[in-house]
Amino acid sequence: MSGLPSHNQEKKWQSRLDELYKKRLSDMAEHELTIESVHELHEKLMKDTIQIAIEKTESEQGRVPAHFTFFVMGSAGRSEQLFWSDQDHGIIYEQKEEANTEELQSYFLTFGETIVESLEAVGYERCDGNVMASNKKWCKSREDFAEQLNRWLKEDTWENLRYLLTFFDGRVVLGPEEYLADLKQVIFDEIEQNPVLLERFKDNTGRLRNGIGMFGQLLTEETGTYKGTFDLKQLAMFPYVNGMRLLAIQEELQTPETLERFRQLPETIDSIKKYEPSYRKLLEKRLIWQKSIDNYDHIHYLKVSELDSDEKKRLKQWVKEGRELYHKVEKIVGRE
Repeated sequence: MSGLPSHNQEKKWQSRLDELYKKRLSDMAEHELTIESVHELHEKLMKDTIQIAIEKTESEQGRVPAHFTFFVMGSAGRSEQLFWSDQDHGIIYEQKEEANTEELQSYFLTFGETIVESLEAVGYERCDGNVMASNKKWCKSREDFAEQLNRWLKEDTWENLRYLLTFFDGRVVLGPEEYLADLKQVIFDEIEQNPVLLERFKDNTGRLRNGIGMFGQLLTEETGTYKGTFDLKQLAMFPYVNGMRLLAIQEELQTPETLERFRQLPETIDSIKKYEPSYRKLLEKRLIWQKSIDNYDHIHYLKVSELDSDEKKRLKQWVKEGRELYHKVEKIVGRE
């Protein structure tokens, strides 16, 4: 072990994180508004931040003792983040035969917590559901992760299925791609043996909230902090996201990005591909609508009163098409 870092070293790390946060703010103000440019902004920021976390951990705990993969989930996994985002991530590491299992996990959990603190310092909120590499559930050796996935698949409670769906949107940011790919294959293999799991996944994501009222109006929140706003994430995006994830699981597509899932669909289900342009336009418009929001808490809520009539019309169309897509997917998934 290298012992505790000096006060000066701590200040240097904090100064570097502060600089990254300032750069984030300036990049957000200056960046061209495209899905790709915002994704690149987040990707570079996360990699730079994790590098600082590695240096800090190694100064306190010694060299990283095994190969590892750091992966993100949620909107980050799907490359669909807005300018502000929370943390959803995990670590998969190699279990060396000669290494002490508990010491190895202790090292990576400490590393995970340093990552959480560092990402928080550059503007990423902690995950409310604790889906972070500082949590044992999301920081495991390759073997232990595979065992956990198999357990979740066999004990198919609502919570376990939710964890599996979250995990399936994972995307590698740092480390060997195959660590994550091999674990996704565990899910495919189990579903091949137990196809009823696809029905259970459908049950888990099928409770769609209606975004349009009886008279064709956009349905806004009736009470609470977000009263009068439209929940873009739940009402507009999730039908596309959840539907395409179900198809990706059935078709054994490894890619986590919703847009790429559209592109990789086999020709036998071409009827779904026609919804891809609408989803892309929704993602692009969402960036423009939410650019002025300066904190994560409000990022998914849209002030309908500020939309013009054409924007309202387009949003309603995207909401309708998302529900259409999901209901079509329900008929396709598991039908064999």
